[in-house]
Amino acid sequence: MNGTLRNATSRVTVTALVLIVGAILAWPPAAAFALGGSRPITVSVEGEVRRPGAFTLPTGATLSSLLLAAGGATDNANLPGATLTRESAKAAQGAELRGIVERLSRARAEKPGGAEAWRAFLEGLSALPPLGRVPTPLSHPRLLKGSPKDLPLEEGDVLRIPGRKGTVTVYGAVRAAGRVTLPQAPDGSADEYVRRAGGYREDADRGHLYLLRQDGTVVPQSPGRIVWNPDASRWEIPALTGRGTPIGPGDTIFVPGKPSPGSRAASVRDFHELLMRAAAITGVVPEIP
Repeated sequence: MNGTLRNATSRVTVTALVLIVGAILAWPPAAAFALGGSRPITVSVEGEVRRPGAFTLPTGATLSSLLLAAGGATDNANLPGATLTRESAKAAQGAELRGIVERLSRARAEKPGGAEAWRAFLEGLSALPPLGRVPTPLSHPRLLKGSPKDLPLEEGDVLRIPGRKGTVTVYGAVRAAGRVTLPQAPDGSADEYVRRAGGYREDADRGHLYLLRQDGTVVPQSPGRIVWNPDASRWEIPALTGRGTPIGPGDTIFVPGKPSPGSRAASVRDFHELLMRAAAITGVVPEIP
């Protein structure tokens, strides 16, 4: 009798274990994550790394861990020019771009004419997609790890590390737009590069020069303006300090033309600043109508 009871009890125990294991295996993974588990993320790295491609990393992984997973940067990598494309940043940038277009749409001209050209300009600006770029100046993973620049990664992030270039691009209201070879001192002034590009055109707005860095950021280069010095963590006036923002390989200097007097563009007080913010969002500097 006791043996029969023990056998029945064992069968019940085994059956219960089978049901429990089956329930665990059939439980959706999402339910397990909802109870406090962490879902891995898939991110990608392109450009100058030893093993480019997609990687699955644990939640909380940072830029330095992605660099290590990719085998580190190549000798040709331009780490300060790296960018991170992030889906969550596209929505915010898209909203900001719509705000810029709305602000420009309220511009009024003193002189008649040019309405169609201005409308086409705004439509073209609205059609530009936000890139979702997040500036990520990198360094060696050992130096990057644990620093404020070692950003946590998000699902779908794409890290792009460009190669080194020996030129700076100068375009806009200059006489010979194109690529200019870097001087021996890579922190030469914007005026020096403009001179190498043939000099300013008559319609150049010399008070509004801009540096479009390879990492997607835009920095004013105009004399007398206050600019942020990231190395010293302070605002500076280049004319007083005797040094401007360093211009590096792969960067672009944009010299805007002066808007026509009485035009809609001329009526917007911070027109160039809005245009450059749109360029940072989309990677394109729209032509002034």
